[in-house]
Amino acid sequence: MKPTSFPRRPFCGLFLFAVLLVALSGDFLIAKKVIAHLLMPAGALWLVILAVVLWPGLPRGARILALAFFAAYSMAGSPYIGVWLLRILEKPFYALEQPSEKLDLLVVLGGGTGMSPGGRPALGNHGDRITRPAVLFSEGLVGTLATTGRSITEDGADRLLSRETSLLWQAMGIPADRIIEISEPRNTSEELAAVAKLVKEHPEWKRIGLGTSASHLPRALDEARAQGLEMIPVPSDFRSGPMIFLSMYLVPQGRGFRDVQAAMWEFLGRAF
Repeated sequence: MKPTSFPRRPFCGLFLFAVLLVALSGDFLIAKKVIAHLLMPAGALWLVILAVVLWPGLPRGARILALAFFAAYSMAGSPYIGVWLLRILEKPFYALEQPSEKLDLLVVLGGGTGMSPGGRPALGNHGDRITRPAVLFSEGLVGTLATTGRSITEDGADRLLSRETSLLWQAMGIPADRIIEISEPRNTSEELAAVAKLVKEHPEWKRIGLGTSASHLPRALDEARAQGLEMIPVPSDFRSGPMIFLSMYLVPQGRGFRDVQAAMWEFLGRAF
């Protein structure tokens, strides 16, 4: 009986595909990054799915399904798709980064902080949500800062995001008496409900800003209006800047999955 030969077509196809991506880089440094991304879990799994698409003898229906999954995976992990989706959310706020007049109160929603191994508050992945309001305060564009929220997704006692933000602001030189901590709310809806209650107690506040990541602002403003608040958007943490063409961005990667999910999370939140 003649032994079955090992199918070489999928692996030859993968090799040629990788060579094409490297050739498109046009730069030795970018070429190394392309190879590195292909060796990362997201890139390696992408190649495995492509190998299934190219596998000889695969039934037509299974091949179509594998090809559809390959396309969906490619888009879900694409930095280009992620930036495009985030831009839909962020573009309306491009021109609103700097308030035109001084704000009596700037409410900054929880997020943007982390904890060091020693238990000290630190800037997190979205730290611009913390530093941008501090800059506006130093420029004389904010009278009082309010920080909200707590984290409920970790072991042990709830992390008070509002307290972490307040401590960071104080370390940046903002007086404690110009900061209001609203620590009870656990999500955006609860945060804006607590802000509405606070605002009723301070009729002297006329110009009230709402600060958060630009991609989160559309949903946050919806929640504010639901509470009867008309707030001035103060965006930060923009992630939809222009991207040049690089072949390494054609490989699905963590940045792409992160940005696509962040945008879809906001679309889903607004829908429901």
